[in-house]
Amino acid sequence: MTLRADPGSIRSAVSVCTAEIRLRKIVVSIFSLATSVVLSFGKLALGLITGSLALVADGLQGLVDIIVTMVTLMVVVFSDRPPDPAWTCGRDKLEALAALIEAALLTIIAICIWYLAAQKLLWGKHDVSVEPWFIGAVAVAIVADYWRARLIRWVARDTGSLALEANAAHFMADSAASLAVLLGLLAAHQGWPVADTLATFVVAGFLSWTAWRVGHNAVEMLLDRFDPDLSLAVLAAIEADPAVRDVPVLRLVRLPLGQRMLAEVIVDCADLNASECLRARLEDAVATILPQAEALFVLRPSAPAGRDPISPF
Repeated sequence: MTLRADPGSIRSAVSVCTAEIRLRKIVVSIFSLATSVVLSFGKLALGLITGSLALVADGLQGLVDIIVTMVTLMVVVFSDRPPDPAWTCGRDKLEALAALIEAALLTIIAICIWYLAAQKLLWGKHDVSVEPWFIGAVAVAIVADYWRARLIRWVARDTGSLALEANAAHFMADSAASLAVLLGLLAAHQGWPVADTLATFVVAGFLSWTAWRVGHNAVEMLLDRFDPDLSLAVLAAIEADPAVRDVPVLRLVRLPLGQRMLAEVIVDCADLNASECLRARLEDAVATILPQAEALFVLRPSAPAGRDPISPF
């Protein structure tokens, strides 16, 4: 007796899974937004009170965090909608677009911070007023940024969200930059005020590095770039089957929801009589290289020598 799954139950299970993933992404985005508001205005206020350019820079880029997190929240809600006649491939790449916007904003504010730090180092005064509780407040901000980044990264990798992954990288850089600010404040408290300006350069450096990393990943997803070594390995595994004559099309695409992948392959084969057996063998071959990939094969008879298999002439 052959058991067949009910398509309705499968669709229902997929719908429940998608709704659960969407809820998790929304909840962590709202949490991130609330944390950004508290930390950003706190750092900015402390920076204005102490006269620390590094803290002001950290607070200003925190204001960008608020904007970016709001955009991320909206994109997360919109990108999880199912495909429709206008969006036949879904809206997953909107997350990459949000990450690219985040990278652009980070680049702009990093340039501003580089400029302000250089101005203060060359011609400005380095007076910084530091109280012990200021240092304690910055330490709390470091811990909060670190654990927020860890939480968001865990949800991002579990749900395959590039927008949340970009947020996690951004906030981890925030934590490292705030650590540099803390060291600068400690040095200023010990009588070396120029350390605050040097810490500002560190903040700008972290922002620049994060912008490049986030932007690079977003561009790769938007352009569907894949690891060439994996592509060649999949191609070799398919061509190793004796029934395969040619592989004119091989597309490897990353999908959301847990970093899954889709392999779209057109195969020219010698005999279509045993197409189901060949399809099963090819699926197994792809699975050995990409265990999380879903393979979609189109099998067609190979054309005689010297003839284009697509052309009717």
